[in-house]
Order: sequence, then C-alpha cells, then structure tokens
Amino acid sequence: MRQKLFLTVFSLCLACLAFGQTVRVYGTVRNTRLEPLAFVSIQVKDWKTGVSSRENGSYELQLEEGRYELVVSMIGYKSQVVPVVVQKVPYRLDLMMEEDEARNMDEVVVKGKSRDRSEEFIRNVIRNKQRILDASGSWSCELYIRATQEDSAAARKKGKSKGKPQDTAWQANAALNRMAMAEVMLTVDHKPPGLIREERTGIKKRGDASSLFYLSTTEGNFNFYYNLVKVPALSTTPFLSPVSYSGLLAYRFRLLKTTVENGRKIYTIGIRPRQLSNATVEGEITIADSLWVILSTKLSFPSYHLPEYDFFEVEQRYGLVNDSAWMISRQEFTYYSKSGKGKKSGRTVAVYRNFQLNRIFDKKHFGTEVSSTSEEAYTKDSSFWASQRTEPLTPKEVRFIQYKDSIYRVTHSKAYLDSMDRRINRITWKNVLISGQTFNNHEKERRWYLPPVSNIFQPVSFGGSRIQLAFYYNKIFKSKKNISLATDISYGLRNRDVNGSVMVTRMYNPFNRGFFHASVVRRFDFIFQGDAWINMLKRSNVYLNNALVVGHGLELVNGLFLYTDVDLAFRKSVSNYKTNSDVDEVLGDVLTNNQAVAFPAYNAVYGKIRLQYTPWQRYIREPREKLILGSAWPTFYTMWRKGVPGIFDSQVDFDYLEFGMEQQVKLGLAGISTYNIKTGDFLNQRDLRLVDYQFQRRGDPLLFLNPHEAFQALDSSFPVFRRFYQGHYVHEFNGALINKVPLLKKLRLREVGGAGFLVARERNLRYAEIFTGVERVFKWPFDVDSKFKLGVYVVGSVANQFRNPVMLKVGITSWD
Repeated sequence: MRQKLFLTVFSLCLACLAFGQTVRVYGTVRNTRLEPLAFVSIQVKDWKTGVSSRENGSYELQLEEGRYELVVSMIGYKSQVVPVVVQKVPYRLDLMMEEDEARNMDEVVVKGKSRDRSEEFIRNVIRNKQRILDASGSWSCELYIRATQEDSAAARKKGKSKGKPQDTAWQANAALNRMAMAEVMLTVDHKPPGLIREERTGIKKRGDASSLFYLSTTEGNFNFYYNLVKVPALSTTPFLSPVSYSGLLAYRFRLLKTTVENGRKIYTIGIRPRQLSNATVEGEITIADSLWVILSTKLSFPSYHLPEYDFFEVEQRYGLVNDSAWMISRQEFTYYSKSGKGKKSGRTVAVYRNFQLNRIFDKKHFGTEVSSTSEEAYTKDSSFWASQRTEPLTPKEVRFIQYKDSIYRVTHSKAYLDSMDRRINRITWKNVLISGQTFNNHEKERRWYLPPVSNIFQPVSFGGSRIQLAFYYNKIFKSKKNISLATDISYGLRNRDVNGSVMVTRMYNPFNRGFFHASVVRRFDFIFQGDAWINMLKRSNVYLNNALVVGHGLELVNGLFLYTDVDLAFRKSVSNYKTNSDVDEVLGDVLTNNQAVAFPAYNAVYGKIRLQYTPWQRYIREPREKLILGSAWPTFYTMWRKGVPGIFDSQVDFDYLEFGMEQQVKLGLAGISTYNIKTGDFLNQRDLRLVDYQFQRRGDPLLFLNPHEAFQALDSSFPVFRRFYQGHYVHEFNGALINKVPLLKKLRLREVGGAGFLVARERNLRYAEIFTGVERVFKWPFDVDSKFKLGVYVVGSVANQFRNPVMLKVGITSWD
C-alpha cells in the first residue's frame, strides 16, 4: 500500500510537469546593484497567471507558445511591462528593477495617533541606503579583533572537598584553563559590492583558539545595508536583511521606543520574521530621524541555519566617517553551543578605525589572494598590543593573559617538557589494554604510537582470524612540514600466512601542498572497493595484492594540481585459501556465488596521472601554508591510467582516460547545489584484467547511498569497457520550502532533492533517477562539535532495461 501511494504521488508530479506541453520561462530579478530581489510580482498581462520571485530572486513561469507581456512590479520600484516571445525551447529572461524615487517620496497618511510608524521608518532607510553605500565608495580601514571563549572544554570534577582554599584556587585555574583568546590586527581594503583584501599585521593566540569566531573578514560581511547578508563561516545560507524591500514582506516591525539625542529623535524598532520566512534574523534596529541611517543593531540568527551554534547574536554600531559616510564602527558577536554537559560560549569584538574613503585601487589589487599574514605578525610583543587595543581588557581577560603567559613560560621550559614526556610515555595497564601506548619526544618533535593489546586479535577477516601487530610514527615540524610512517604485520591462524604494509607520507611544501608517498603492501584487497555491502562480504570480491606504490602531488600554479602514481604489483588469486565451512552453511542462501575467483598469478605495472584545474581559486596566505577558500568556477579534471606491459615482466596492457567536472553552487536563500559529471573510456584493452575493470555499483535495498557518487536503484553491479556518461546532482534547500509551512518549520527538518543519470552504450543502458527527502541534524551526546544527519528519502528511476518501483530509503551520515 505504501509503495502504491508513493508511486501515485511520483506519477502526479511527473504529470504536472508535462501538463499542457508548456515552455519554461525563467530568470532572476535584481536591482541596479545586482542584488537579488525577493517577492517581486511577475504577472502575465490580462491573465490571472503569475508568480512571485523567490528569496534568491529567481522565478519561473510555465507558458504555452506565443507572444506575452509580463508585468513586473514591486513596492519601491518602477513597474515595467516586458514583451516576451515563447517558442519551443526554455527561455531565460533576467529582469532588473529600478527604484521609483517619486513613488518612494509619497507621504504616508496617518489616520490615528496610535498607529505604529516603524515600517514607514524602515522604508525611509531603504530609500536612503543607496546614497549611504555610494558615499563611501571603495574604502580601507584598520580593524582590531579580540575573540574570547569562556569554556572551550567541559569542567572536570576535583574530588569531594569543598570550601577549602586550595579547592577555590583549583576552580579558578580550571576556569582559566578552559578559556581561549585571540587578538588580531589587520588592514582591510573593500570594493563594492563584495571584493575584499586584507593583511593581518598582528596575531596572538592563547589557549585552544580553533573554535573562535571571526578572526578574519573573510568569515563574513554583516552589513545590513545589503539585501543579503553573506556569512560563509556562520552559515552556507545568506540571510535576508530587514532593511530591504524584500524584507518588508518577510518581517514584522514594531516601534519599541523613541528617545531624543542632540535634538534628534532616535527610533528603536523591533524586528520579527513572519511565519512564512526562512533565512531571517530577529531583534532590533535603531534609526536616526530625518537622517534615516542605522545607528545600531542587535540581531540574532536562527539556529536552524547554524551548523555550529545554538545561539548567535551580532550587536553593531554605525558611525559617521569624514562627515560623509555612515560605516560600521564596532561589532560584537555573542554565541554558544551545548550538548549534554558540554558547552562552549564565546564573545568577539571587532573595532574599525582610520577609514580612507573613495579609494582608487589598481585593477589587479583584488585577486585570488584575499588575505595574507606575514611571519612578523605572530611575533608582536605586549607593548604592540597595549598600543593597538581599542577597548580595555576585562578583569578576567587580564587574569587569563597573565595566567597563560606564565603557564607558557613554564610549559615551554626544558624541565617541564621533559616531565611531560615522562608522563605521556609512562606505561600503564589502561594504555596497554585499551587506549594504546604513546611515546613522545618534544625535542625531536616526533611521536610513536602502539595500538592496544585488544587490537591484536582480529576475529573477522578473509581466511579466518588473524594476529596483528602495528605501530605509527609522526613528526610535524615548525615549518608545517611533516612525515608519517604506518606499519602493520598480521599472521593468519588458519592459513598460516603473513600479510602487512609499510606506508610513508611526506609533506615537503605546505604552501603548494607538495607531498610524496611510498608504500609496500601484501594484503587482501577488493576487486571492486565500492561495491554494494552484500557483495563486499563475498569471497568473489577478494584477491591477494603484493605491491610497491609511489606517488607525488603538487600545485603547479594557483588552482592547477598534478598528481602522479606508479604501482608495481604481483597479484594472486585466493581460491586456494582455507575458509570457514560453517559460514557457507549458515549464509549459503544469502551469500550466493561466495567463492574466490581463480586466476593465474601475474605481474602488473601501472601509471596514473591526474590533472585538475579550478579557475580563480581564492585563498588565504599564511607564513608557512596556504588555506584554500574555493572558487565560483567548477573544477575540471582529466585522469589517465595505464597498464604498462613488459617492465618487470608486467602482463597488463590497457589505457583508460576519464574527463570530468564538479562544482558546488551557492544559490543564496534557495540553498546549495552540487553536481559532478564524468565520462570515461578504455582506449586500449589489449590485456585488461578483472581487478582493473571500471565498475558501476548497484543500489542497496534500504540504505540511501552517497548521492554524489552512487546510484540508488541500479539493479546490479557491472563493469563498463567503452565510453560511458555519468552525472549526479544534489540540491540542499536548507529550509527554503519547508520553512514556508509554520508547523514543519518547528520540526527543524531540511529538504533535499537530486537526480542522476548513466548512459552505458555497450550495454544499451540508459538510466535516470530522481530523489527527494527530508533530513534532520542531531548532536552526538557528550560532544559539542560533532553532529550527524538522519534522513528519509523517496527514490524513483527509469531505465530502458529494467524497472524499479518507487523506493523508500533511510540514510545516516556525519554532518559538518
């Protein structure tokens, strides 16, 4: 019954799309500053047919072929009539709205003394904001940031003694130990609408500063004069500003109080989102009468869109600069997150000063490098920070700095570090049996790790139980270079065989990500590593791999990466290995064809080259490394894998060439789309072995697979030898649809949809699927920073060779 219901709903959706043989007319509505406009009315003249633009400015109409006139209108903008000719193919029509100055100056008739005029005041600010933004032009300033976190770790209990002096002292020190603090001094260059370049001239971090918010302007722009407030470090979804014509429809306004300062009225206006809203803020804005400028804000962001926080609030002050432009002069961010007994809360203050307005920058000034930090920035002394602090430290911050600095002097002394090494390296029963034993050497900056005894016995493995011994070595240099070594040796009890591996990885250039790796292995590998879970249990998917592998990776120029690998292998069948007959009797009906594939042993030499390029890749330059921020362009790649005959008696001979592209597209309030497309072909198959086939994975009956890589409803796993075409598309709406329904909005669900296709001409297979689902993010107990996502999905597919009904699936994944 349930499957019939889903099939009916799915069929109705397809029928609605195909009804009337209509043609899609679509586009985006923007203002003259190229900002997207929401709630713009697009009406077919003399018809009742029409739509409103979405929160990201997009719209879509379904019209039959013919000539039409579209009436485009919105409060505060000039209405326009746009002729359009609809033919057989989809038609893109982007629209631009011009503000209506005459209409904006119309007086508002007040019919009663008690009328709330807050919306009128907001309208006045909206009418004035273009002049405010134009007054500053391109600008530069100095920025001082101080971020403090009060409880970066859960407090530990200290026995049962209470009220004793030493207990009070311990509690005070414990509170300071849980704190973290960072101070940053930087210069910022800004060009409207959103180009930035910053140089961090001073940085000082104390404690664990990894969770501190806003240590760089690249983390977001909180200027509410812009229609959309984009803060990528806080949320992938931008937020709709209440100071916009779209905001007039998304928010409710209420005058909270009126005061008088220097003979001018100051209005404090409360802001609340309407029920049919999604990415909106809540709080209050203070406005100056007649000037119609923002003086201050205090706004909180919805936790629904905050992956890391349960509460986040920004408090701002705006000031007049050079008697011409109103700019943000101070921002304060307050946030916290909690899970079980764990909690972290923080406060960041950012103060702007020494503005230079209407600057003229060189055309190449704003490039792919958006932030840089010199080596000297990390060595500034206390006198530098005393002169740069625009706000005094709190008493607790003073105690924290004194405490951390004194602790730093002690903890970086040789005697202390030697004592810590002795403590870490102490052999205990807990380490030996459960957690593993670490051996640290601070002088040589290296660490060894031995897994616990409980990991020695491996009861489940191909061919029976095994005894495994392993150890790991890691060394991280101050230059950010590193080297690691991982080894393991195992002995099979039933077949009396020895397997193992030795792997070395070396990062030799952290800035361009230059690295090499080498490994020697003898282990059981899977013929198809990504097969369905039921096939991963079968012996028919296992072979013995003896190999020497070396590889190298490097960024040649910004965004262009080259990866190379060489693999020398000796491969054997495991058909002669002894296996457990009891497993065959118990799982014989489930694991069909559960016998290893027999083939003669052979040598193989492989080479692989992957070249990928991301145009206009943006990044942050640190003194010793490069932090990549991404790009508005897709990543293009090509990959060539070759079986090389003759060398070391290699018997394989093939060439496989693959091309692809992938991208994440942020669509503002409408969500995030991710897609990847690839095509591959064996140019040469003179000697192609089973292990080297290009496989396609079947779908699992209940589990929802990673939609970026796998198909949900393929009826079987199979190889492809000739050119194939494959694509995956996933769109996360981030509440853009569900949050329009007040009841569903409270459930904190997230909607997702997507599609995929596969064309394998040699099998005469044409396959396509679509899916939609709802997901809910949960926190892992006792871990503030970790979350997981649980989802329920409906999948429908069409293919020319098999039929799959509409399927209901569930999925669980970790969530970042």
